[in-house]
Amino acid sequence: MSVSKIIKMCVPLIVLLTACTKGPEPPQLIYPEDEGALFNSPFVWSSVPEAAEYNFQIARDNSFAEPLLDKIVTDTSYTITNTEVFEPNVTYYWHVYSGDGADWGASSEIRSFTIATGGKL
Repeated sequence: MSVSKIIKMCVPLIVLLTACTKGPEPPQLIYPEDEGALFNSPFVWSSVPEAAEYNFQIARDNSFAEPLLDKIVTDTSYTITNTEVFEPNVTYYWHVYSGDGADWGASSEIRSFTIATGGKL
């Protein structure tokens, strides 16, 4: 088989593989556990080697149609600040995307949590 035939066969495959893989792999969520109570501790997820940044989101529903918190961070954790108010005994959902500066990868798993202390943290 000639080199030109090999190139003609491989180029479409390379283009297809590149189009299917946008952004880095999603991080693994570490803390809080699913359905856990948050006690003024940071949300924590694993580092992704290809990631330059992470998109951390919290919402009242697991579809994230209207995130209450939507932050781009470079660290693998996020601590709720005094200005971010969450109600006690309400279920919230969180997930994280990894980004490489050009694209965002798929979402991590979605976990739920409640605020143990209520009010401002």
